[in-house]
This record gives sequence, structure tokens and C-alpha cells, in this order.
Amino acid sequence: MQTVIIISKCTRVIKLKTDETWYEFHFKGVCSGVKLNKVLLKSEELVQVLKDEEYLIYVGIISLQGGILKGDIIKIKNLENCRDQS
Repeated sequence: MQTVIIISKCTRVIKLKTDETWYEFHFKGVCSGVKLNKVLLKSEELVQVLKDEEYLIYVGIISLQGGILKGDIIKIKNLENCRDQS
């Protein structure tokens, strides 16, 4: 599985009837030659992701189609917690 690191803001939390939750992130750029306009991610583990918060995310890519990167969250950290606190 190809992996990437993304820094992005969560724009929407999508809860499905199957108890699966997807997180939509703002993204404008290119990955593996594919122009992207959004990122949709899910996690096998329980993660705390809030809308309008920025995150540093280690992602396993599932697919790159139609301007959308779909992937699995491998590791995620709120960007606020990554800033220098001195």
C-alpha cells in the first residue's frame, strides 16, 4: 500500500448507517500525477477528528480517482499539538 503524509483541515464528518465514519479533508494539489480536490479518509480504530480542525495525517492510499484520494488513516495528530509551545 502506498502511503503519504497530508496536512489538512477537516471539512466534514460523514457517519454511515454501517457504523463506518469517513472524514473529508480540504486538499488542492497533486498526488502520483492525479490532480486532487478533496481527501476522504476512514480509520479502523476510533479516532478523534473534529470539523474545522487541522491535522497532520499519515495515510495509506486506497484509491485516486476523479480528483478524490480515498485512504485509511494510519496515524493522525491535531496540528495544534504539533506547534512549538515555547
